Formats: sequence, C-alpha cells, structure tokens
Amino acid sequence: MNRLNVSLAKSALLLFCLAPCFTNPAQAQMKPPTGYVDKLYILDGGVGHASSATPWFNMLVPSNTPVDISAYAHLIKHGDTWMMFDTSTSDTIAAMPNGFTAGSSGIRWVKTPAQTMTAQLKLVGITPADIKLIAISHNHADHTGNVSEFKNATVLIQRLEYEQAMAKGGSPAGPPSAGEIFERNHPVSLLDGDYDVFGDGSVILFYTGGHTLGHQVCLVRLKNTGYVLLSGDAVHFRSNFDTRRIPRIETATDENQWLWSVPLAFERVAALMNFYHAQLWVHHDIADYKGRKFAPGFYD
Repeated sequence: MNRLNVSLAKSALLLFCLAPCFTNPAQAQMKPPTGYVDKLYILDGGVGHASSATPWFNMLVPSNTPVDISAYAHLIKHGDTWMMFDTSTSDTIAAMPNGFTAGSSGIRWVKTPAQTMTAQLKLVGITPADIKLIAISHNHADHTGNVSEFKNATVLIQRLEYEQAMAKGGSPAGPPSAGEIFERNHPVSLLDGDYDVFGDGSVILFYTGGHTLGHQVCLVRLKNTGYVLLSGDAVHFRSNFDTRRIPRIETATDENQWLWSVPLAFERVAALMNFYHAQLWVHHDIADYKGRKFAPGFYD
C-alpha cells in the first residue's frame, strides 16, 4: 500500500473515531440563546487572482483554469460593542499599482482605496478605534492583514493558533512596507475551544481545526436573518464543501494533517449548519456572496 493510501486509511479511521465529538455543537452553549446581534455587515477586502484553480477545486476543473478569490471581513454590532471577524488583506495593497503576489500560493491580491477597512468602516459611521473585539479565524495574512490597525481591539484567537503564529519570537508580517500586521504585544484573549463571545448565544466561535491547527468559525444569530455561519478557511469554496474535496490535496502530508483534519472540519461545519439551521457564508467564494448586501447595507 503506497503512502497516500496509508494516509487515507488513517484518515478514515480517525474520522470514524472522532466524528461523534463534532456532531454535538451545542456543548459551547448549555443554556438556550437569549440574545441577537443588532447588525452584521460585509466588508469587501478585494480580490485575489490565481492562475490555477486546481489546488482548491481538487480535480473538479481542468488544470490551469484561473480563479478569483475573495477576501471578505465581517463587522458585527452587538449593543454598544463593535466586533470584527477577520480583517482581510493588508490595506497597504490598495497603494500598490499591480497588487501584491503572495509567496508560494502565487495569488495576486488587489484592492482599491474604497476596499480598505478604514474606508468601509467610515461608510458605517465608525473608525478602527471603535472596534473592541476582533475574532480571527486563523493566522494567514489574507485574514489578519489589518489587525495592527485596530489598536483598541482585543483579538479572540485559539491558543493553538496564537502559539504557532508567535513561535520562535516572531510575529506575522504582511506585504513589503506593511511590517507587522499582527504585533506580538497586541492585546489577545486566548481560547481553548468553543467560546460564547457575549454570553447570550448571539456570537459563538467554534473550534474546527482543519485548514490550520487552531482554526475557528463564527456563528452569528440575527433576529430577522436567522443564524449565519462565517466559514473562514474551514471551507474555501462551496464546491469543496458540497463534494467534501480537500483543497491542496496534492501537497497534503502527515505533517500538515490535511488528509484527516480537513474532513473533520467539514463535518463540524455540517453539524453546526444542521443543529442551528444556519446559512453558510463561504469566505473565499466570490460567487457565494453574489447578490448579498455590502456595507453600508447590513443584515439584522
């Protein structure tokens, strides 16, 4: 049996053994929810252009099929508290005429001045100083790109993710000239699993793992819209989730754990959707957001 088949067999066994742990998502919230989020805004963080969709769609498309990748952030109003889930790509990219090509992924990220976080917050009538909480799905620069712009905000991040991000005395950096995008001394609240942010069931962060060791998704409860589950990178594209295909499977190894951790993340997302009757909003899927309202429009 070759290495890939051995890994797949191990994945299947682990999935079978651990799946029950992911099918009871209510464990973060033992009492019925009592609260709602007042407003949920979508902030457009620009577009990434990739020359090949194969790493994400895993043989669902011909090789060298180009794909555009979104980088949304979400703004949440809960009473007098403003919170964000992810902060998109660094706003410094808006000043780069040809955008910024990110490392080994080869994605060329572009954004306009109107797509910066500051410009879109202004449409809502607030500034970065008004943001008190930032929940981070995971430590990749297209999700943490502007953390350091929110000096008054406490970052809610899984302990596993934070320790990996700050390993060996470093801290996450952004595009050239951006410097640190998530400073080592930035205020943080380290989470060990699921977390009810306001204690009323209106915003719950659920640990999924998968794409990274400490990945988390965000469940938002709205009075008129119902439950919305913000995917981060637990799901990259809706077709990945619908077909249960693992992104970047050609580079999956025993070390990065994608062969077994991503399927578990998929199943936790499915369990959350089923339990809460939640809509899934897929962070990187431009088509998934087609027709949705963007700031200053909102959901309530």
